[in-house]
Amino acid sequence: MMKKKWIAAVIIYLALLVMCIAVIYAVPSLRGMLEKTYVTEYGKIDITDEVSAYIVRDETVYVAAQNSKIKRVAKSDKLVKAGTRVVELTPIVDEDAAAAGEAGPDATQEEAEAAAAANEEAPDNISRKYVKVMEDLGDNVRSTDEGYTRQAGYISYYVDGVEPVFATDRLADISKSDYESLTQLKALETPDKECGKGDPIFKVTSNKKWYLVFYIDNKAGEKYSEGRTVSVDIAGKSVPVTVAQVQVGKSTTKVTLSCKMFFEGFLKERRLDTTITVASAEGLMLQDSSIVMKGDQPGVFVKNKLGEHKFKPISIKADDGERCVVFSDIYVDEGGNYVETVKTYDEIVAEPSEEEVAELQKQAEKEAAEKARKEAEEKAKKEAEEKEAAAKAAMEAAEAEAAKAEAEAAAETGQEGEGGEAAEEPDTEDVSSQDGEG
Repeated sequence: MMKKKWIAAVIIYLALLVMCIAVIYAVPSLRGMLEKTYVTEYGKIDITDEVSAYIVRDETVYVAAQNSKIKRVAKSDKLVKAGTRVVELTPIVDEDAAAAGEAGPDATQEEAEAAAAANEEAPDNISRKYVKVMEDLGDNVRSTDEGYTRQAGYISYYVDGVEPVFATDRLADISKSDYESLTQLKALETPDKECGKGDPIFKVTSNKKWYLVFYIDNKAGEKYSEGRTVSVDIAGKSVPVTVAQVQVGKSTTKVTLSCKMFFEGFLKERRLDTTITVASAEGLMLQDSSIVMKGDQPGVFVKNKLGEHKFKPISIKADDGERCVVFSDIYVDEGGNYVETVKTYDEIVAEPSEEEVAELQKQAEKEAAEKARKEAEEKAKKEAEEKEAAAKAAMEAAEAEAAKAEAEAAAETGQEGEGGEAAEEPDTEDVSSQDGEG
């Protein structure tokens, strides 16, 4: 009976031992199975913003000096030189209207009716179409009786009355509400057959610098800085432009880009829905969630073949808020040092645990303290060496000064001795002479 109990106890003991061993080896394996990781791969990332940008350019509207027949000479969107004939204008002489005008207030009923009929058929009917536009333009027009342009630029046969408002010299005065409301105005085509006096007949847009203005939330606006080059998608082409101005408001940032490229539809559009590419980079792709900080150094945990998590520093090229592109293998830090970093196909811990991050922070603090201690020691050593060198230099200077003083004193003593001997010689001669005479 006792033997059976002993055998049962041994069996239970062995079973518990096996279970303990299983737990010891299985738990880490289970953690490894549940742990989220990914493999680094080469890729590209673009940091972009989808915006509605407003076009600000310099434009001059030309109006007819008199009622005229029109023949367009220059094609729309064509770039012309100053002094180029854009349209041919042939003055219209309306005999009925002239007769009615001459009749004056004393005209008969028959003459008045004839004048009214003439007015209905006159080109002035076209002018009514542009009354509002001409009111908005005010004096910001140029009159022409022969159809020549006085400046170089692109030719357009559309006007909307916004020309004097959306001018480059008024960039600082245009508000967001102005952009939103005035870009809703419909552009009108200028007459192509006949026009009344004062009707718009063509427009010249400067071929110099123009601007794109857009508003974006302050967080996204942090990517922009004056003088930086970004890219704008214009008519399917990526066009490099310069950030001319960045104005940060309470909640939105106003960004102004300077451009020079002409594109199809440019002369009719006041607003451009486009994509701004702030940065574009190629390299190893990492998830932002996997990035941790070791002091001021960003990095990731790389899982090695033994399942250990090793911190690797990284250098980020571009980040879109979810993913980033980093240098691979080796990069050069701000101090000019070569730093080993992540490689292609490294296994990255997607979401490091709080314990790992805390431990990493402790290491960073310890390393920072050690670095500070060494720097303090080096500084103290350097100061001591400098102090010792200064004392030595002062001692050598004092010794040199003393030697110089001693040499000068010796020189003076020698001169005095020579002078005394020279003074005594005549006295000797005098005595000898006196003795001889005696």
